[in-house]
Amino acid sequence: MLNDSKRVIVTLPVYKDAQFLRSAVESLEAATLRIIPDFTIVIAEDGSDSTQLVNELKQKYPNIIHLQHDERLGRGRALREAWGTIEGDVYAYIDVDMATDLMKFDAYKNLLESESDLVTGSRYIAGSETNRPRLRRFASKTYNWFVRILFSTGVHDHQCGFKSFTARLVKVLSLEAKSDSWFWDTEVIVLARKRGFRIREIPIHWTERKGPKTPISRLARDVWIHGTGLWKLFWRVYVAP
Repeated sequence: MLNDSKRVIVTLPVYKDAQFLRSAVESLEAATLRIIPDFTIVIAEDGSDSTQLVNELKQKYPNIIHLQHDERLGRGRALREAWGTIEGDVYAYIDVDMATDLMKFDAYKNLLESESDLVTGSRYIAGSETNRPRLRRFASKTYNWFVRILFSTGVHDHQCGFKSFTARLVKVLSLEAKSDSWFWDTEVIVLARKRGFRIREIPIHWTERKGPKTPISRLARDVWIHGTGLWKLFWRVYVAP
């Protein structure tokens, strides 16, 4: 996927997560510099404004680009718009809460050595470590099992907030991926598999950063978003391709 001459774009989607931003940038800079000497960090703010903090960070890290939107776009749309405005050879994103611990494994070494078009972190394969409440773990593993069977993806964790893509795949997804929400993570894996792109899962160390309990209203919303997303995607893939 990568060699020293290629440009790497690493995006941090931010939505009501400004409290994590400084530590996320510092962790990402430290981890990535061990593997890639030249890369760009894109802070894609979605419905929030941390301009003052970002300007402070840019004084220390000039490889930062700040894209700020006042309106709520959703993860999928925020990433599409960010990657549509910045040219690169490899595009990656990492959730700003840094639930994925970059310092415990050479995340970008996997990109350097991989011939895959899509590399995704996995909380559910051999070598991974996951620290999260049992109910969330059960719900997540059930969802991922269902998606893996329904779409024959061969992937164990579709929703992990650490993924990287070749520019070739990003161009395809910019035309075919429709979801603006968190469901985008599932959609891009299904579409990549459908189009014959090479997908690789890598084990990660992952720690839940949210509170110990999920509000019923949020749980109901997530079930609705992912349920309707799966139905629409199933229709596109199998009924009206």
